[in-house]
Amino acid sequence: MLARLLLLCLALLPLMASAEIYKWKDKDGVTRYSDVPPPSNIKQEAIQGKKVVKPTGQPALAPVAGDITTAITKNKTPDSINKAPDKVKDGGATQDDAAKKRAHDAEVQKATDQQKQAELKVKQENCMAAKKNLVIYTTGGRISKINDAGEREYLSEEDLARGKADSQKDVDAYCN
Repeated sequence: MLARLLLLCLALLPLMASAEIYKWKDKDGVTRYSDVPPPSNIKQEAIQGKKVVKPTGQPALAPVAGDITTAITKNKTPDSINKAPDKVKDGGATQDDAAKKRAHDAEVQKATDQQKQAELKVKQENCMAAKKNLVIYTTGGRISKINDAGEREYLSEEDLARGKADSQKDVDAYCN
């Protein structure tokens, strides 16, 4: 019984592996792989198993109800089969709409990533400044500031303790 089940699974394995995979480079030069074709304006390669199919520059063919033999039996010529409409419906949404949505989602993701990178950079800069201030206040010695009159004022012990506590709070906030 187990041997029959194993044999059946092995027989069905090639059928499951016949999905078409597309390879293309996005606008940033990153190579992408997907089972969904890229937008029609992007040069692509369809990869089927180990055989690489070079793109023709034509948009992907519209799926025909059934297969080519079914289309021919319905009095369609091979030329009419190869002519794909500009927009192919796919579950209520067109492929072009899906491509636009993917492009929009990619732009939103890129903007979000850039914003996160900018926030991370600011946080790192704040962390470095807070650590420098903490080192200054913990090292000891006399710390001075210039007042509004342009005169040098030395910090009192209370000011040093307050500065050290504030610097420690900043390190805890920005460096974790």
